[in-house]
Amino acid sequence: MEIIKMIVKVNNVIQPYMIKMGIKSMSADSAARLLYEAGIIQQHGPAYGFAFREFIRKVRNMFGYDLLFKFLGITQKSNQKRGHYTIHSFNDLTEFEMIKLVEDKIGEKFSNKLSSENILPDYLKNGLDVIFVGTSVGSESARLGKYYSNSTNRFWDLVNESSLVPDWIGAENCHFILEENCGLTDIVKNKISSSDSNLEKGDFDIVGFLEKIKIYKPRFVAFNGKRAFKEVFGYSPSNYGLMSEKIGDSKVFVLPSSSGADTSMTYEQKLLWYKKLKGSL
Repeated sequence: MEIIKMIVKVNNVIQPYMIKMGIKSMSADSAARLLYEAGIIQQHGPAYGFAFREFIRKVRNMFGYDLLFKFLGITQKSNQKRGHYTIHSFNDLTEFEMIKLVEDKIGEKFSNKLSSENILPDYLKNGLDVIFVGTSVGSESARLGKYYSNSTNRFWDLVNESSLVPDWIGAENCHFILEENCGLTDIVKNKISSSDSNLEKGDFDIVGFLEKIKIYKPRFVAFNGKRAFKEVFGYSPSNYGLMSEKIGDSKVFVLPSSSGADTSMTYEQKLLWYKKLKGSL
């Protein structure tokens, strides 16, 4: 459900901001400005406020006021003028949790459609220090709605121990990575696969990926493993580290795969490359 994916993107911008600023609520217009600055809403000027209110009305009309609050933390008091909404700080839901609530309310089964639709949201905003780029979403991450959730994947250990990301951030609260000026995405966005060997050329959305990088303009693009880099640039690099290629003005860095299936290097050897990336920022 595309509208659920959009709700997740909205929450990933607004809720971390409210926590960071220590505020309990904000107006729809203030939220719309944040979404515009994050590239979620494309309309300029006052139009972004109108666009966000239209989105709120769409969610309300589809799911009702109760799920509008559960999904987005949005209320509209009876004495408020039409279209005047307030967004509250709350513990936002995963895509899976939202879909289950929709199923419970309207009786339709969407979960059986998730094999091709349940991709993780991108955690991106303008001017990040680094965007970590994986190949595809593994089955455990898709089930939980969180990046790198499989216990055999050492991504969070590597970024925590290398000080790229503080150790209070992990799979369970991965959306907070934006607060550390880092982002997350995958190149394969419409297929769940725990192994790169199951991926075909057509699974990789190279055009969409390059467009995102050129829009958000991070300082570094860090590929988690050589496979993703190869699909973008057409060859597998002989080593890891900083590459000569760029995407727009963004520098490209290749990291050893954090997957537990990659046994070509020890954890300590992989960690050295993550520390080198940290030293380059």
